[in-house]
Amino acid sequence: METQDVRIVGIWGMGGIGKTTIARAVYNKICTKFEGFSFMANVREELKRRTVFDLQRRFFSRILDQKIWETSPFIKDRLRRKKVLIVFDDVDSSMVLQELLLEQRDAFGPGSRILVTSRDQQVLNQEVDATYEVKALNHMDALQLFKTKAFKKTCPTIDHIHLLGRMVTYTKGNPLALVVLGSALCDKSKEDWYSASNGLGQIQNVEILNVLRVSFDGLNTEQRSIFLHIACFFKGINRLHFTRILENKCPAVHYYISVLIDKSLVLASDNILGMHDLLQEMAYSIVHEESEDPGERSRLFDPEDIYKVLKENKVKVKLMTFVSLFLIDIFTLLPHVL
Repeated sequence: METQDVRIVGIWGMGGIGKTTIARAVYNKICTKFEGFSFMANVREELKRRTVFDLQRRFFSRILDQKIWETSPFIKDRLRRKKVLIVFDDVDSSMVLQELLLEQRDAFGPGSRILVTSRDQQVLNQEVDATYEVKALNHMDALQLFKTKAFKKTCPTIDHIHLLGRMVTYTKGNPLALVVLGSALCDKSKEDWYSASNGLGQIQNVEILNVLRVSFDGLNTEQRSIFLHIACFFKGINRLHFTRILENKCPAVHYYISVLIDKSLVLASDNILGMHDLLQEMAYSIVHEESEDPGERSRLFDPEDIYKVLKENKVKVKLMTFVSLFLIDIFTLLPHVL
């Protein structure tokens, strides 16, 4: 805060992890130390209805405290003299970010600070000075957040305490999931709590899925396919082994995995592919939406569905070809893996 350079900081993480909440908290805490400030929320959604120039005019108007109709040399000169704080929330394109920044960081006065939240690390890499990765909440913090939503006016009973750990563990420290699940159980009966606890992973919450699905919808066809492969079949496999299985059919598989990691959809710890359980549930939901008939879906991973399809002899040519090719690749690879 003391330095006079113009500093741009990225805030990166998966959907629902708390990027916007953190940016808002920092903004509220330090905005009075600047001559002008603006919080540009939901940039990705706003650009579905407006142009980048519309957004520029909006935050120029807020910062300069006057109605701005065009970015004239006079306006740009005023910006260069003003120490400002700007938050660009949920940016999904590096080109959009460059335009919002007026293609140059010296467009803003000395000491200015710009925060950018994004699910895609690649959006941030070209412009920011540093990136803060938002981690999941630890168990104690997750438990505290869950309690504030589930017990607004009451105290947890012995029955509740028995289930709290299970509920919190299920969310894997994702604040959105904690808030949604806690709020849904607020003032509910003991029977509802036990029912919800038994249905964890099966009762799909639309609010959570919609937030997570934004990242999936931004992928191209092959990237989506690889994400679903990992979620349905290959979570926990070595990245190199997975690449070998798919590289004949998708030569860019190694690069696409990197894209998925940058977009916070896949993890690669010690080269082992993984993902948040909520993202895996989202993937299952996407496959289930393809058809009510399991035999019509692109992937079979549920034992009951597999049994039903094989028993009724409803395996479609497309699905059978997909399964056969993968089985051939896996059995070819097994000696090398073992």
